[in-house]
Amino acid sequence: MKTQPVKNIIEVLENSSLSKIVQKTNKINTLNEQLKYQLPEQFKPLFRVTNIHHDAVTIDVKNASVRQGFLLQRAFLLKLVQAEFPHITQLELRVNPDFKPI
Repeated sequence: MKTQPVKNIIEVLENSSLSKIVQKTNKINTLNEQLKYQLPEQFKPLFRVTNIHHDAVTIDVKNASVRQGFLLQRAFLLKLVQAEFPHITQLELRVNPDFKPI
């Protein structure tokens, strides 16, 4: 029977798919909290950051009028996002009819 070399468990965990999911989730949660902290109080229950991918951030909003409000503030929002993630160049705003604030 062939013996396999011993692997460092920390290296295995750091390179695992689960680790990458946790890192991405932490980035999303950090950005969500940052935006909630910096935006006016009335916006807090109306949006949620749902994804960060390549050069874009996806934000779910409660309805079309909230989306329109965010579109009017797109440049300001992008600047807030870029403070934490400078590689982001796009904001995707999606209306989610099943939206429930966290």
